[in-house]
Amino acid sequence: MWSPLPLIRRLLTALKSFVWRHPIWSAVLGILGLLLGLLLWYIFSPVPPQMITETVRRGDLVQKVEAVGTITSDHDVNMKFPLTGIVGAVSVKEGDRVTAGQELAKLRNESAAADLAAAAAQYRQAQASYQELVEGTRPEDLAIAEAQVANKRAALEAAQADLQSAEEKLRTSEEKLTAIKAEATTNLAGYLVTSSSTCAQQISLAKTALNTLDDIFASSVITDMAKQYRTTSYAIFRSNWTSAQATTAAFTCSGFATYQDSIASMQRATEVIVQIANVLQEAYSLASDLPLTTAYDTSVRETTKSDIAAEKAVAQTALSAINTAIKSLQDAATSYTASIATEENTFASAKATAQSAQSDILTYETALRTQEAQLALSKAGPRDTQLAASRASMNAAAASVARAHAKLEDTIIRSPTDGVITKVDFKEGEFTGDADNIGHSITLLGTAPYRVEMFLSEVDIPKVLLSQSGSIDIDAFPNVHYALRVTSIEPGPTKVDGVSKYRVSLNFVYPHEEFKIGMTGDAEIITGEVKNALLVPVRAVIQNTDQEKIVRILENGNVVEKPVVTGMESDTDAEIVSGVSEGDTVVVLIKK
Repeated sequence: MWSPLPLIRRLLTALKSFVWRHPIWSAVLGILGLLLGLLLWYIFSPVPPQMITETVRRGDLVQKVEAVGTITSDHDVNMKFPLTGIVGAVSVKEGDRVTAGQELAKLRNESAAADLAAAAAQYRQAQASYQELVEGTRPEDLAIAEAQVANKRAALEAAQADLQSAEEKLRTSEEKLTAIKAEATTNLAGYLVTSSSTCAQQISLAKTALNTLDDIFASSVITDMAKQYRTTSYAIFRSNWTSAQATTAAFTCSGFATYQDSIASMQRATEVIVQIANVLQEAYSLASDLPLTTAYDTSVRETTKSDIAAEKAVAQTALSAINTAIKSLQDAATSYTASIATEENTFASAKATAQSAQSDILTYETALRTQEAQLALSKAGPRDTQLAASRASMNAAAASVARAHAKLEDTIIRSPTDGVITKVDFKEGEFTGDADNIGHSITLLGTAPYRVEMFLSEVDIPKVLLSQSGSIDIDAFPNVHYALRVTSIEPGPTKVDGVSKYRVSLNFVYPHEEFKIGMTGDAEIITGEVKNALLVPVRAVIQNTDQEKIVRILENGNVVEKPVVTGMESDTDAEIVSGVSEGDTVVVLIKK
């Protein structure tokens, strides 16, 4: 048998001989081997992660929102047409000085001018009507009014004759309809008795079938297994079962005075039996779907299914019996149904005719009284109230003139104050409703205190409230902080470079005369402040997989995740309401 020991002894002897003969080379090779081993250990050994940490500290936190602010003025007026249309004339240019009320531009307003002319014509007509009323009624007009009274009276008499005829037809039809119904009730009396008996008998059978479920599910084995293995199905079945029991207990076969009542009663009975049959089917499905166990074996399941199936058959038989009784009664009553329906239509038609005649009488009576009153008024001459009403109509026409004049003025831009035109953003012939021109306007610079406007994102705007303080560093006046206060927050968004932002206006706390419209600077609003709060870097607050806010704490060299409740945040720090303590070491970033 071969052994490696002689080979190893020869190798060790050769190595020992090489070391004695070449000591320097042996030392060099040993050092190189050691360095190679250290290099391999450094390359393949695991590198511990590098962490950036901070200490939980107490301090004051100030929450701000920042944006570029632009200086404007209350009399930096941006004037637009309130209407869309084609620009007819532009009377000013940039740099022109204008006075209050001066016309600056107008739309093509021929239509508005025509409306004003029409309103003026209606006003003149109202004036003429008032004058005519003052002068009184002419004899020719009185004759026309008398003829109209006679015409209304004749129409009223005709309507009264129509009503008398319609009422006679209505009485005849009602008597005939009553006779047909009485005949039907008499001839179908036997069917009504049979229907009542069938209804009571079959409802009783269906109730008995439903009550059988009490005996079947009284077994604790079936009920317990249904609750355990088919929880949802059993809950639905139990709810439907309870509902069916309530419906069945409340239902009684009643209302068999006429064949229509009998049919309606039996149809309600079929609804009850169908509900019972559905509950039995759910019970059958539930029993079939339960898993087999020692207590609920094949024999028990088949016996239970057989018992439920037998009661299902009873319910279906009851349903079939009632449907048969309904059909028999409907077949027997077919001729009466048609006769009653025909006569009911005749009765309804006669009733409608009578109602129409009554309505016509009321209409003609009102018209006659109105016409007689008009005739009396015409003979009596105008009263003071009529003159007042006519004057009111004339005033309404005057208001229409004023409204048309206002619409005409809406086509004209007039200067609201003295000032200098700084921008004219449309030309003659342009349509102000185009997407490219909808924002075009004339800008006027007046004299008024300056203010700052800044546009904030939808993330920052909820933090801003009226009267919050702020400041701005104007680029033209470096190293000077000008105090501001929020005075207005625009409720709707404004598109800025395609992004929806919200305009916020701030007034200077102290007056300044050195500014110019359009100057810009870095503005900020202080939206919140908290004193002596626990603070951590805002980057240290992260979310775990459950969307909870956590910080990572370094404890004894181990990273521990702790849920926290945060409060206010600034750009760099976050307030910790609970979850960590002052002095804890939080992990801001882990570099792997």
